[in-house]
Amino acid sequence: MTIEKLFLSVGILALIFTLIRRWKNPLCNMFITFFQFFIGGVFIFSGLVKAIDPLGTAYKMHDYFTAFAADGFADFWYGLDKFNVAFSVTMIVLEIALGVAIIIGWQRKLTAWGLLAINIFFLILTGYSYLSGFCITKSAIIIPILLFVGLLSVSLISSFKLRWKALLLFVILILSYLIFAKVSGNWSACDFDKDKMKVKDCGCFGDFMKLKPWVTFYKDIFLTLISMFLVLIHHRIKPLMNSFNNLITFGTATLLAFFFCLYNFVWTLPVVDFRPYAVGKNIKEQMKNIQDPVSEFVFKMKNKSTGEIQEFKMENYPTDTIWEYQDRVEKVIQEGILAPINNLRITDKNNADVTENIVSIAQKNYWIVSWKVEKTEKEAWKTKIIPFIKKMKSEGTTVTVLLPSWNPEIEKMVGNDAQVFIADETALKTMIRSNPGVIELENGVVKKQWHWRIFKF
Repeated sequence: MTIEKLFLSVGILALIFTLIRRWKNPLCNMFITFFQFFIGGVFIFSGLVKAIDPLGTAYKMHDYFTAFAADGFADFWYGLDKFNVAFSVTMIVLEIALGVAIIIGWQRKLTAWGLLAINIFFLILTGYSYLSGFCITKSAIIIPILLFVGLLSVSLISSFKLRWKALLLFVILILSYLIFAKVSGNWSACDFDKDKMKVKDCGCFGDFMKLKPWVTFYKDIFLTLISMFLVLIHHRIKPLMNSFNNLITFGTATLLAFFFCLYNFVWTLPVVDFRPYAVGKNIKEQMKNIQDPVSEFVFKMKNKSTGEIQEFKMENYPTDTIWEYQDRVEKVIQEGILAPINNLRITDKNNADVTENIVSIAQKNYWIVSWKVEKTEKEAWKTKIIPFIKKMKSEGTTVTVLLPSWNPEIEKMVGNDAQVFIADETALKTMIRSNPGVIELENGVVKKQWHWRIFKF
């Protein structure tokens, strides 16, 4: 699935429902109704795929808070990071609720402003991800802020005709600025480098669909513009039902979204698993690149006479003394597609890499995973995990305990009944959305997974 295919699919459905709506109510505006259904559909879909795995979104919020902390006000951002799960659930429920609300036309002004606010929030996050790959100039920060303030002011103009004229003027200014920035280089002091990006994946659609940061940035600009449009014409949105039925529909959708989020991480594992450790996946195969990257080295040479900088490949490296060596750079010809699992490294107490040995055990074996011991459910270890490990030991079945760092308490509980190894916290978070969690494998293939609440043996 790509963002183009998603938008096309939602657009077709929005058009179908718009025609049905127009057939039942000839007074509704088809153009406005289409955008209601379109942005509402995108929001509901985006919220649902994240509601399947709220912890994944919480981990992504952790990445953002950590990146923000590195830029300043560290105590504030680390303080917010303590509530990343609450932020995740709130954001997901709000996204679904606003999607439903705009489709049914509930509280038109409040909903339109809510859509604009959350789109701006997403735009800030994705903009931070993408634009951190540039050396941003001050004007590149100040001018868009001024343009946004101008657009916000437009929406407050009481006269409808004057509002549209002001909106057209600001759109022209925005386009003019973008063209100017592109031509003059006023946007950035250096070329874009994806390795400079502080957060390389926004998590906009969870693990269902991975988008490049610049794609998500432009996607959010597009949705923000639609939200601005709906703010401007909110008074022309026709409610789908009467006020009471709209309220009941909105409230029911919000409650269902909330409990669906909780179900997928508090009581059990996600109902659908899009991660590379899902049941049926071969971990060894998931650790191979889907497509290897292709690159080559080129030499930047300066012409002593003209000052011209030119690039040469190794096969046509200049021998004329008029050319002076400046730099050697690696140019990517084809980016390639990295392995779905590219951060798994399991080590023992001597820091020796034992990953291949662990994932290659041919017989049925189990992994006990805890991505953060400080937050693990200690009672589950005592009443479920440790008794299970002892039983497997008596049956001759291998059990591997994976922790982010050495922990005397866990090691003491495990004793000699299982091997304890270390792996990266991010990799452990990705393996299973439970702390602790249990994974059954055979020859590197994931057979079963259990949340600690439902684990029985």
